[in-house]
Formats: sequence, structure tokens, C-alpha cells
Amino acid sequence: MIENAIIFSKEANKAIVTSAFGEVDPETEDFSDSLAKIREIAIKLEKGVFNLDLSAGLTAIIFAIQNISVALVFNESLDKRAIKEWEDVAKQIASGIDKIYDPKKADNEYSEYKKILDEIVEWHLKEESPIDKMKDALW
Repeated sequence: MIENAIIFSKEANKAIVTSAFGEVDPETEDFSDSLAKIREIAIKLEKGVFNLDLSAGLTAIIFAIQNISVALVFNESLDKRAIKEWEDVAKQIASGIDKIYDPKKADNEYSEYKKILDEIVEWHLKEESPIDKMKDALW
């Protein structure tokens, strides 16, 4: 379901952390056009959420606050409930990273952010597993 999570610094005008959870690598040539579209919106979006349909059946949710934008890329279209849940995850990531983000840090000092990003996404995937959703639907 989720392929990538990318954190953008608006001040630095670039992605500062990328994390892959699926087969789509955000660093590859195949993804470069999609990444350019995501980056453009993530940097320009002042505040709020933007849903973006990409090529190859990918969908992105971009959540922006003052200094940080978070893009979550999925390999399928999401229903309204899933969009809302992942928007909340993106908001949690953005607000958490914004508290510790320092634009003066060197690029190689963002590994701590990647660990936090991975933990938040993994926790959400575990908590919202398809089996749990099926159980909820049956009760």
C-alpha cells in the first residue's frame, strides 16, 4: 500500500529524508518525474493537504505546515477513510519533525529523522492492518 514517505524542507527547497516501504525507490530515474511534481507542490503548498494522482497508478498525499511538508506515496487509490487516516499520519510526522528540525544541520545529520519517520509509518501499518479492519467491519 504505502511505497514512500518523503520529508521536504521548504527553506532548503529539497527533500531532506526519504524512506521506501515498497518497491518504488524515490531515488530512481523512473520516479524522477513524479518526485519533481511532488516536490513542487510540497515546497509551494503553504499549509494543508493536497492529494495528487501520479503516473504508474501511484497516489500521493502531501501535508504541509510552515517549514516542513510530508509526502506519502501509495501504489493504489485510497478510499476516503484511508485518506483521512494517512493525512493524520502525515500531520503527526510533520508536526513531530518540525519540533526538532534545524535547517542549519548538514544533510548527513538527518538520519535521526528517518528513524522517527520509519517508526511512525511502521506503527500505523501495524495498528491499521487489514485483519484489524476486517474485524472492525464484522463487529
